[in-house]
Amino acid sequence: MAFSAGFVTIMLGVGAGAIALWIDVRFPRLAPRDVAKIVLHAAASILLGVFAARGVEALAAAEDPQLSLAAIFGLAFPAIVYSLLAAIWVIKLTQQMLGGHLR
Repeated sequence: MAFSAGFVTIMLGVGAGAIALWIDVRFPRLAPRDVAKIVLHAAASILLGVFAARGVEALAAAEDPQLSLAAIFGLAFPAIVYSLLAAIWVIKLTQQMLGGHLR
């Protein structure tokens, strides 16, 4: 059974989101408490995404299926998980800062 590239991409995103949520719920102490650290994590996740994309492009250029899988699951997937985890932390910070102002 062959899956399309779009389906695989969506499933990788859903899986990364589920793992990011699990990390946030399972390890709440990992979440930074102050604004500066959360902003640093968000910036680091963006930079990691840029470098992971370049690494995936370089490894995919070899046209070796094993290298492509290694690039996807060794570079891209962890970068996506970290980016989504940083986004969760930003959302939580925003909720804390707003407090009850939107009620």
